[in-house]
Amino acid sequence: MEKLGIINLETGEIVEDRLLVIGKKARYIEKDNHVKIFVSFLSDLVESDKIAGKSIRLLFYMLEHLQFDTLEIKIIPQDAIEQLGIHKDTFYRWIKDLVDFGIIEKKNRYTYVLKPYTFVKGNVVKAYENYLNKVEK
Repeated sequence: MEKLGIINLETGEIVEDRLLVIGKKARYIEKDNHVKIFVSFLSDLVESDKIAGKSIRLLFYMLEHLQFDTLEIKIIPQDAIEQLGIHKDTFYRWIKDLVDFGIIEKKNRYTYVLKPYTFVKGNVVKAYENYLNKVEK
C-alpha cells in the first residue's frame, strides 16, 4: 500500500503524513476544501452492516453538502432522493440508520447535525466550537 501525504508546495514541509483517499475520481482540492474523516469513526462505519453499502451513500451525499467550519447539514429530502435514485422510504430508513448509529441527529425539518469526531469540512477546531456554542444555547 502506498503511503500518501499532504505537502506544502512552497516550503516542501510535510503537513499531513497520513491521508486516506476514498473514491475513483481525483478531484481538485482548493485550500482547506476537503472533508476530514476520523479513522476510529471510519472503522466503526465500515464494520456496520446497516451503514456500509447502504446508508453510507446518503452519508456521503450529506458530506458533499456540508458547510465549512460547522457540523450542520441542510438536506432537502426530495433533492437527495432524486440525486441518489432511491425511494422515499429508503431515504427515511437511511436517515433513521444514521441517527440510530449516532452519526447525525435531527435538528429540524431539513437540518441535521453531525456528531463531533466523525467528519468535518474546513477547520476542526472552528467546527467543534460552533457545535459547542449551539449546544450551550
